[in-house]
Amino acid sequence: MALLAVLLLGINALALWGIFYAGGEARKAALEDLRLQTIANARSLEAVLASSRADFVFLSQSPPLADYREALNEPDPMRRRWRRLDMESTLLLFFAAHPEVESVVLREAKQGKAFLAAGRRDGAPVLEPAGDAPLSLQRREGFLTGMWPLGGSADPGWLEASLDVRKLLDIAAPTESSKLRVLQDDGGEQPTAGQSEDVYLISASVANSDWQPPLDWTLQRLEPRSGLVASISTLADRYRFTLILNLTLMVGALVLGVIAFRQARRSVVLEAENRHQAEVRELERQVLHQERLATIGQLAAGIAHEINNPLEGMSNYLSLLKEEIRDQRKEAALEMISKVREGLERASGITRQVLTFADPAQAPKSELEVEKVLDESIQFVRGNPAYRQAEIRFSPSGEGPWVLGNSVTLSQLFLNLLLNACQQPGEGETVEVACRVRGEEVMITIADQGPGIPEEVLPKIFEPFFSTRQSTGLGLSVCLGIARQHEGRLEAENRDGRGAAFTLYLPRLASASAPPQEQRRPFETSREAS
Repeated sequence: MALLAVLLLGINALALWGIFYAGGEARKAALEDLRLQTIANARSLEAVLASSRADFVFLSQSPPLADYREALNEPDPMRRRWRRLDMESTLLLFFAAHPEVESVVLREAKQGKAFLAAGRRDGAPVLEPAGDAPLSLQRREGFLTGMWPLGGSADPGWLEASLDVRKLLDIAAPTESSKLRVLQDDGGEQPTAGQSEDVYLISASVANSDWQPPLDWTLQRLEPRSGLVASISTLADRYRFTLILNLTLMVGALVLGVIAFRQARRSVVLEAENRHQAEVRELERQVLHQERLATIGQLAAGIAHEINNPLEGMSNYLSLLKEEIRDQRKEAALEMISKVREGLERASGITRQVLTFADPAQAPKSELEVEKVLDESIQFVRGNPAYRQAEIRFSPSGEGPWVLGNSVTLSQLFLNLLLNACQQPGEGETVEVACRVRGEEVMITIADQGPGIPEEVLPKIFEPFFSTRQSTGLGLSVCLGIARQHEGRLEAENRDGRGAAFTLYLPRLASASAPPQEQRRPFETSREAS
């Protein structure tokens, strides 16, 4: 009996050790689950920030706000009033759809004077006197500020906005926002002293480089320890009762106690493992979903970047058209209308091209004279008043080479490279464009006389969302994709003297089956060419 009693005590001691060990392992698993859930909440907050920024970019480029100059300078009082009402309604509708937005101020370009302001009063969006708006929105604790240019002119106005970080958390994690807090890079919220004794503190980074300045936050989860270990405490109480029962029954209960303990321990381990696996799968699904949402926001920013170029050109041509009509120069006005139509068809081609995004190889290709597409893109840039200071010098090959390609996407590639080059030269300097035939390839070079590309930047120049000029960083990445769709390649290098050069290599057609007059111009695209 003494031997059996010692054996029983040893077994119960082992049972107690197993309870404490299982409790420690369960705590580790629960903490790992909370860490993954906090990371998922951080990615969800990043997706919400990216979506909000894309919405603000879309709002700043919407016609009622982008054309604010014409609205404010409208000579007809009635039309001026209606256009202002259009801007106000656009702003209020945006407030209604975005509860996280606290205030918005629209400012003119030159003096920075506010001409329209809106905020919230008791949670409802209201218009505020523009004269009471501060010179710039100050960063406050718990709020995020941002600025976006209005329209696409060289001297745009500004849209300033302030967002409530707590409401952003409510959108990103509606069921868990009460347990989350954000530490902003300017101090923001701080945890109170002594909380580490009663709660688990778990952190995850939240970053968004598209905001200016870039966001580098820390998301913290405060999880009460009592709630995390409640199930473990219940399990421990249950087995304490079993221990007392075993000590009372002694030998008779020894075998039953050992069998029950083994079965119960196996059930607990299996149940905890199954629950852990299910939670991990659910968290992985949420992270994947949030990554898809972030990709959609990035795609929207890329489309806005590509459409902004023809929209900017059309805005300039419309300004010139207004002057030609005022001076009654009919021929010049008709030419400006033709340029605006070209820009519209270019933007239409880009938007229709999104339909082939899932399979870019389906974009129709035809035999075309590449120098004509290049020359039309050069003429389009030359007619843009914003780049009159840059002289574009075109040196054709003299052979009129033909390639198999899509005139819309090639024109888009040439336009992006030409605009980048025209933004580099100073007064009296030139952009050199050359087309050469080298064996079975057509080589097109666009070179500027700017400062060149830094050596540390050159290997990353074609990476998506990489930019040194505070842009979306999608222009050169799109150009590289178009070159690859045409079975060609695009290379960047610094010139020996000064400036940078981009060279496009395309496979040359030995002969063209269609006569030149049947070839499409870059802007005369069909619905399938999108």
